[in-house]
Amino acid sequence: MTVRRDFSFPVLALCFLLSGFAALVYQTAWTREFAFVFGTSELAVATVLAAYMAGLASGAALAGRFAPRVARPVLAYGLLELGVALSALAVPYLVRGASALLLAAFGGQPGLPDARAGAISLFYFASSFAIVMIPTLFMGATLPLLARHAVRSDAELGPRIAWLYAINTAGAVAGTLCTAFVLLDGLGLRGTVFVAVALNALVFAVAALLARIAPLAAPAAASAAAARGPRWVLPLIALSGVVSFSYEVLWTRLLSHRLGASVYAFATMLGSFLLGIALGSALASRLAKTAERAAGGFAFAQLGIAALSLLAFAAADRLPLALGENVALLPNAGAAFALLLPAALCIGATYPLAVRIHAGGADDASSASARVYAWNTAGSIAGALGAAYWALPALGFVGVVKACAAISLG
Repeated sequence: MTVRRDFSFPVLALCFLLSGFAALVYQTAWTREFAFVFGTSELAVATVLAAYMAGLASGAALAGRFAPRVARPVLAYGLLELGVALSALAVPYLVRGASALLLAAFGGQPGLPDARAGAISLFYFASSFAIVMIPTLFMGATLPLLARHAVRSDAELGPRIAWLYAINTAGAVAGTLCTAFVLLDGLGLRGTVFVAVALNALVFAVAALLARIAPLAAPAAASAAAARGPRWVLPLIALSGVVSFSYEVLWTRLLSHRLGASVYAFATMLGSFLLGIALGSALASRLAKTAERAAGGFAFAQLGIAALSLLAFAAADRLPLALGENVALLPNAGAAFALLLPAALCIGATYPLAVRIHAGGADDASSASARVYAWNTAGSIAGALGAAYWALPALGFVGVVKACAAISLG
């Protein structure tokens, strides 16, 4: 049985890499698609980010409830990937349906909607939010289910959660950059989405085959809920999510002035953040072996987020000289990439460290990973929407950076 378990983990890790790739193909492609709906890329970025986070949080919260009772988590993971593929195929039809409802409710419109037009803007926001949430609900449930299969002892809890998170995020980095710089130009929106759908279907097939030889998951201990670790880390990881996604919106807007087309600015920002998160999560696997070490690492990571973000923003004042309009796109993107990466390393370490702090033991791995994920993504929703719709207009770039640094230090 041990041999089978050890064999299944690297195969599932590869599947989770492909899952991350596909997820960010969708996010990047839909950000461009919804920009046509909103008439402005900034609101599209904020809405897609928030909808993704809402779906992931909801999926994780639901998985946290049922994952401990799932005897075949590998098969359940595969079925979720199939659900992602099918719901992604349905997105264009759902968009057409929403457009038909808009036409019935408000009549024909002469052009793209004004982003500030009350009822129409609200309709676009709500319908886009609901459409994107459907596939992301399935995505959010995948990590807790894989944790249910992969974590069999307390010693594996922190490291394996960290590596799963890192591997999935590494796939997301590749998905973001390939979509923005290769797939969209070569295949268009529909062809790009079909690539992601094919990857989800492949993951489903591999998981379904692997489920036939993977050992059944042991029943969760009845005392797992009583063995939970401290809950104080949950509001802290939520605030950390507020900070990280406020930075994502801020840097997307700031880099759009340097990189021109917003899809490239978005991909560069997201690729930088995701690569840092992947590397930071992998590094955190060393600190996540015990709850005590994880708590110290979590505090240190928050200090790093504050200091390195302030340094990056200060360095951004010199970017116009190095990243002028006549400089090629790739050098521009590379310089911006290096600017954002250090703070993202610290952001990436926070999730696995928080899971190790909060989890009471191996039996609580799936539920704890889901709870931390849900709190973190709830904060991310607040950060994405708050930064786009209120903080940046009210406080400006400098005010948002100072506020985020204050939250991290607090």
